[in-house]
Amino acid sequence: MGIRKSKITPSINVDDMLKKAEISHEIETEKLDVDKRLKEICEIKETLLKIQQDLQDAIKAEGNASVVLKKAISNSNSIVNGICNAIVKAEQNTEFRATIKSEHFAQLQQLLNQSVKTWETILENHRSEQTKMLTEHESNIRKILKRNEGIWFSDFWMKVLVIFLFVYTIVLGLVVYCVT
Repeated sequence: MGIRKSKITPSINVDDMLKKAEISHEIETEKLDVDKRLKEICEIKETLLKIQQDLQDAIKAEGNASVVLKKAISNSNSIVNGICNAIVKAEQNTEFRATIKSEHFAQLQQLLNQSVKTWETILENHRSEQTKMLTEHESNIRKILKRNEGIWFSDFWMKVLVIFLFVYTIVLGLVVYCVT
């Protein structure tokens, strides 16, 4: 049983190790930044969807006001009185005065989809870079193991060590028991 040191001691390039650590740190920082921005985009998307719902409610209220206006005109004796009553009712029932076309919603949805695709591409590139770094690390570990560097015990010596420790512990226990 012994510790063997390799006859060929490779030099450790500290600068390369520091550069790799800095690159890894930069990747992690960029990943956190991407996650933060993706979260912001999702929050903005939820806000925009809420605004879209509010605008649809406003359009519905405007439609209701239109129905009320038509009923007022048909039931009125005087066109002037009917119009005045409809205007008053429309002003009281309308929460927003806005005109939104369906093309605007389509443009908004298209912009949101494009931004999500961009972030997905960025995240995919980041994942592939991490996979590449992990593969390179595994390759380096395999090379070290193939050169038999480091400490290792064969099965035979491990069994001898375990048996020795067991016998030593029993003998020590007996000595302490006999002395006390």
